[in-house]
Amino acid sequence: MEEKPKKPLVDFLTKPLLKTDSKFVQYSGLGVQLSGTILIFLFIGIWLDKQFETKFIFTLILTFVGFFGGFYSFYLTIKNLTEEEKKKKL
Repeated sequence: MEEKPKKPLVDFLTKPLLKTDSKFVQYSGLGVQLSGTILIFLFIGIWLDKQFETKFIFTLILTFVGFFGGFYSFYLTIKNLTEEEKKKKL
């Protein structure tokens, strides 16, 4: 049986730089997700305060909603990722 010739350049160019299951990729988006959630709710609160001509009530309320919702999502994601890692180790 003949061995297939190795193609190091093709292998190098087609191999992904990061594995999609690496810890770095899984955890790197969490901070962006958390800050994005808070900022979206903040800007919606500012917009509502301008529409209803209130001082800062919607901004304050929606910023807290975004903060707690973002951290709850952060917690659930961390919990799921750690459970997956435990299952892989078994």
